[in-house]
Amino acid sequence: MTPPSSWRDLTSRRRTRQPNVRGALPRPRVTETLTSARVGVVVAPAGYGKTTALAGVQATTSPPLARAPHCWLTLDADDADPQVLAAGLALAVESLPGGHGPAALLDAGAVPRLVVARVGDLLDMAGAQLVLDEAHHLGTPQGAELLDRLLGGPGGGGRVALLSRTPLVLPGLTRLEAAGEVVRLSVAELAFTLDEVAALSTAQGLQLTPSEVRAAHSITEGWPIAVRFLVQAAAQGRVRLSSLDDLDGGEAQLSTLFSYLAQEVLGPLDPALRTLLTQGSVFEELTTDLLESVLDERQAGVLLDALAGSGTFLTRAGETYRAHPLLRAHLRAQLSPGEITRLAARGAAFFEATGRPRRALAAHLQAGHDGRAAELLARHGGDWLAQGRTHLVQRSLKAVPPAAWTTSLYTLAGDALRASSRYTEALARYAQAGPLDRALGEARVALDTVQPAQAWTPLETATGLVDPAGMAALRRMQAENLLNAGQLQDALKLDPELRQGARYLLRSGNLSAALDLATRAAQGETGGERAAQNHREGLLLLSFLKALMGEGVEAEARAREGLAEGVRLDSPFVQSLALARLGHALLIQDDPAGAARAYHEAFELARGVAGRLQVEPLMGLTVITARSGDAGNADVQLHDALERGSGDRYMAGLLVLSAGLGQLQGGQPELARDRLTEARTLFAEVGDRFGQAAADLALFAADPAPELAAPARAATLKFPFLLSACSLLSPFPQRTRRAALLAQLGEGACRDAVQALGGVGRALGYARLPRPDEAPGFEVEVRVLGRVSVSRAGREQRDWGRAKARDLLLLLALHPAGLDREVAQDALFPDAEPGVVERNFRVTLHALGQVLEEGAVSGTFLERGDWLRLRPSPDLRVDLHAAWAVMDSPEGSAGRMDALLALPPRLADAPLEAAQEAAARYAVRLPGALVAEADLALRRGQGEWAVRAAEQALALDPAHEPASRVLMRALHAGGHPAAIARTYAALAAALAGLGLSPLPETRALHQALTGL
Repeated sequence: MTPPSSWRDLTSRRRTRQPNVRGALPRPRVTETLTSARVGVVVAPAGYGKTTALAGVQATTSPPLARAPHCWLTLDADDADPQVLAAGLALAVESLPGGHGPAALLDAGAVPRLVVARVGDLLDMAGAQLVLDEAHHLGTPQGAELLDRLLGGPGGGGRVALLSRTPLVLPGLTRLEAAGEVVRLSVAELAFTLDEVAALSTAQGLQLTPSEVRAAHSITEGWPIAVRFLVQAAAQGRVRLSSLDDLDGGEAQLSTLFSYLAQEVLGPLDPALRTLLTQGSVFEELTTDLLESVLDERQAGVLLDALAGSGTFLTRAGETYRAHPLLRAHLRAQLSPGEITRLAARGAAFFEATGRPRRALAAHLQAGHDGRAAELLARHGGDWLAQGRTHLVQRSLKAVPPAAWTTSLYTLAGDALRASSRYTEALARYAQAGPLDRALGEARVALDTVQPAQAWTPLETATGLVDPAGMAALRRMQAENLLNAGQLQDALKLDPELRQGARYLLRSGNLSAALDLATRAAQGETGGERAAQNHREGLLLLSFLKALMGEGVEAEARAREGLAEGVRLDSPFVQSLALARLGHALLIQDDPAGAARAYHEAFELARGVAGRLQVEPLMGLTVITARSGDAGNADVQLHDALERGSGDRYMAGLLVLSAGLGQLQGGQPELARDRLTEARTLFAEVGDRFGQAAADLALFAADPAPELAAPARAATLKFPFLLSACSLLSPFPQRTRRAALLAQLGEGACRDAVQALGGVGRALGYARLPRPDEAPGFEVEVRVLGRVSVSRAGREQRDWGRAKARDLLLLLALHPAGLDREVAQDALFPDAEPGVVERNFRVTLHALGQVLEEGAVSGTFLERGDWLRLRPSPDLRVDLHAAWAVMDSPEGSAGRMDALLALPPRLADAPLEAAQEAAARYAVRLPGALVAEADLALRRGQGEWAVRAAEQALALDPAHEPASRVLMRALHAGGHPAAIARTYAALAAALAGLGLSPLPETRALHQALTGL
């Protein structure tokens, strides 16, 4: 062989060009993983987006890689030659600072390992990342040795990413992995998620429904190239996702994708392996014993291992091998119908003999054995539904020809549709089942949708048809219906075990015990394969209980988890109920607009599912409407909800109580009383102690008559959260109004009750049970930062009576412990005659009292006499006191940075010496606190927060050198040299205006960071 004239002739610059990724979907979860370690190893078959993922990382705008140099080299079989690999690496890094070094070594005739080591050093010095695409070509001993040289040992070397179709098992990687310097990504991480499928379809101008997104994800299993083909074909109208449910018959629609498969995946395969894979495509999963039995292939184990290790889409899980469904569909299309029938028949016999009914069913259907398939489906379908495999049952039912259907299959079809919340369709299927199954099916629909009035007739029919063996199960259904109707005692007579159930405990008012059971039921409910439990979902019951007990944040979290589960289970019922529960959680967190949106969405989603499902959204909307004072529309919503309640007395009590609470909270206590009285009667009939207590407390709030105090007080002692928190059934959502009601309940209470009610008072912010004069029922907010103002119950006071009243308020805010009356007089009226001072001060003090205490007992917030002060109270908030508290809190404590950034820049202006001293102190402390937070954020690697806090400090004080130093360091860490220069110039200008210049340490830092 004639030696090349130059090492450059061994390679091509084309291999060092980074691929163009225009239009690629941003995938933060992938890029974040890839940037989390020095060495990234990405192993996946063709079409999984390895190259796109790394090119996407290099195109990212997030630090630290956005400003780091990047290099790329696509390997091929020639790189097994060390000289070729060294030449390619030298070309790849030539554009880096100092990148001529490896080329110079090659020009001097250096051996490859020295050149590659120099490339590694260069990457390290430049902080660059090198991507080696098609890295499986490094599997030779020489390639492994050179890769070790490139990567270096733990703690050194540059950033390298290796993209491979087959697993990379190399000693150097093993050592670095042990040191925590390697991150690995495989098919599982590169596969598109449901959200990414939806995002890609949106980017293509295609708006898919959630079910269509799930279908696309199921068909492709997230294989990126397949998702792209499928979405593009759907956007162009060439594919209907609904017709590709199991891919049978869909091959023509995906011909472009299958051509890609044939070229990229199957083309390189050995003929023997391709034959095995093609014949095995009849079956969803392959095992050695299956292929030995069906194909008479004695080398099946060896061939399967070869396929699994070849980088194709055959993956192994234990003793089972599985091809991607799209690959299977393409391969199956290569077989003749007769061959498919023959193989499927042999497979069906094998699966039946080995006790695998699901596989046998699928094989029988392919073999045309419809009757046997129907038998297997009727026998095992119920168990599969119980395991949550609704889609499997529905797909299998769809595959069985109508001529093979039996009454048992109609029952199974009804059960599958009922599990999918498709109740109207389920009833139609039950109508074609046997008499008993029809009655039981109709009853179960009514039980699932909590419509007791609709369950009695089918339950009665079933009673006359069921045999003795089925009577116990029928009695449990009857007991559940009685529970749904609010007839708790009758339900217990039929099924005493209901007493231990969460729904009985809820409806009887034992919330603590119900909470324990619901918490246990919710644990492990997410993510597993199961059927939707509809109104019995543990997470959603837990959310409702949390809302009743005033734990809004927890109620919201559980509702959102339940909503995600509803989406995952493809259950409109669960999703609608979750949205209603989310509305409750938002309502008690003072977000009525968000609650209304959730209620409306829940109501609309329930259309076509079950009218009963619309009751809870209507209940929430009734409260919101009644609060607004729109009694007419609130009545309409209430009656609409009651009509949909289908005989449920418990829900009727909730609806009427909620409507009454809405009227009470909307300022219509007279209208509320009748509703609250009716609700109490309904709850008494049901036996719900909590509902009765909530009604008792609300009745006292509507009419604080002495005879109503005792039951209201008992209700508070039994369920203190009705006042200590904002419960869904609290009389008032405002803390201050609940506190005023608590103070009223304390009047005339015995010593033990006062002590117990004191705990509620402490939960509301008081030191003990407040007196009526200590709980005015509204909150006053005093602001002296920026300007002096007072807001009462959220409304700013405009009439101050005397201008000096503002100065007096500022003076009192500056002295939390108070000050002597004469000191205050001298501060406000320093030059006036003594008699005039006293008269003017008395008028000013009275004016301030009017501003602070209008509607409250005199002295509630303003302590008068020889010693003046703002009386500490949970109902009085002073922004300056809160600001000092934030500045006094430990550096880095939770929320401190956000609170500091939100503080106004200065104290209100006032002609008071104390105000001017406090303003100067505030102007020093706030920038100092911001700089401390910025410095801590920088040390924690939170550069953006450090910049934000330092810039805020400089906005307050442009000549603040510590802030400038922190900002310059943060900008340097982020790679912004021009911004460093601007920061220093601005500081120098600000100091020059004061006749000063930067300190030596500031100048030294600037020089070190910029080299100037």
